[in-house]
Amino acid sequence: MTEIEIKKQNPWLQYPYVARLYDEGTNMIHPLDRTIVENYNQDRPSEYRFELHMPPFPFLGNPFHSKVVFLSQNPGFVEHINKDAALLLEQVKDLRIQLSEEWNKHRIHDVSSLFPSQENLNVYHGFQLLGDWYWYNKLIQLCKDAKMQEKDFFHKVALIQLMPYSSISCNKVITNLPSQEYTKRLIHYLLKQPNGPLFVVMRSEPDWEELLGINFQNPVYKNRFILRKRDKNGHRPRMQYINPNAFADDGYNCIINAL
Repeated sequence: MTEIEIKKQNPWLQYPYVARLYDEGTNMIHPLDRTIVENYNQDRPSEYRFELHMPPFPFLGNPFHSKVVFLSQNPGFVEHINKDAALLLEQVKDLRIQLSEEWNKHRIHDVSSLFPSQENLNVYHGFQLLGDWYWYNKLIQLCKDAKMQEKDFFHKVALIQLMPYSSISCNKVITNLPSQEYTKRLIHYLLKQPNGPLFVVMRSEPDWEELLGINFQNPVYKNRFILRKRDKNGHRPRMQYINPNAFADDGYNCIINAL
């Protein structure tokens, strides 16, 4: 299978996105996922529900052209940012449309970097603001340790979320969303590429294994997946730290070498 062929299977190509940053009158769900997502939210405390009035974020950056791909759980939701700040930016029509288009480009891999170009500072800062500067702050020390310029560094990293829908917190991971079938195919496609990316598992390690149908401890995958270091109780930490002490088996240096 070629890159073009796998990209054609991306269900987010058919996602009927609206140019809104936050809209209480709209549930922004992929039609394929609607039934499962709505059932998931039913009778669930608000803290754990998917926040559906903001867009889904399955991908950031372009995993096809990245050297390192981070695997996380799902986007977070912070009300004063993802609702209040988003509603303020909604009032600037051109910026609202530009940000919505930028987010959609990430869903369909039509980007070359984790973040928008700084040539349009309004879009760049709006994008970072509504993401709480989260991944920039998580990754910038890695960029410095790798001795790379920011522009080059962010062209070489991407992010895949296990679940594309945001929540304040999460106490149950689901791996049977129809849109996740493409995520599974995408990662397996990249694993087969001789110069494919290194994957860094940041959250939900057992759930990623369930979705992908593989064991990260299998020697076949030893050089393709970097895992978090376990704590004294044998658990992977929930906080997504990216530093030399966060990963098992010299993983941090492996990430730098992959870049």
